[in-house]
Amino acid sequence: MPKVKMPRSAPSLDMTPMVDLAFLLVTFFILTSSFRAPEPVILDPPASTTEIQIPKQVFLVMIDEEGRVYVDITNAAVKSKVLKQIMSEFKVQGMSEEDINNFGGVGPVGLRAAEIPAFMALESSDRPNYEQKGIPYDTAESKIKTCELYYWAYLTKIEAHNDYKQREEEAKLKNMEFDKSNYIQFAIKAASNAKYDKINQVIQVFREAKVKQFQMITGLESAPN
Repeated sequence: MPKVKMPRSAPSLDMTPMVDLAFLLVTFFILTSSFRAPEPVILDPPASTTEIQIPKQVFLVMIDEEGRVYVDITNAAVKSKVLKQIMSEFKVQGMSEEDINNFGGVGPVGLRAAEIPAFMALESSDRPNYEQKGIPYDTAESKIKTCELYYWAYLTKIEAHNDYKQREEEAKLKNMEFDKSNYIQFAIKAASNAKYDKINQVIQVFREAKVKQFQMITGLESAPN
């Protein structure tokens, strides 16, 4: 008796759920990603073979080839608090609480305190076109404690300590493990052709602000064989 042959059909796979999943993942990453604010200056730092990584939270001083100084604080809350104190110290008016809070996310700035209100009044799309001439950092003996960079460094040091203690206390209250490495550290990133005396001036400001430790950020270079 001949065998009955069953008709064969090609296997099919419904891809609709996979397409839905892909779109859900894309939507998730778009909504949860934070876009980096455009930097007013792009530096090409000198190369080295160091393997030290840039800290998660950092007070970064950037020095371009012309000696102009830009500052960034990656902790947005601390950055806003420091700005508020600088506005008070230099008696600058014209900024709302909303502007001060938004300042935490604008990225590196190289502005005098008096210029910041006008900068924040601009649309975010117009800010990259704003000419930034650098933060004053005259380190003459009679001026080092009055230069604006000194206040940025000194006030950040204080606010970084306060922020660290606050998060430590919150972790204790919640009985959670506290990440002691998550502390704002200081760093300098200079262009490869920046003059040494300009870098030294920034270091002098750090010393006057009682910043005892800081990193020099360099580009990566292959180690010699």
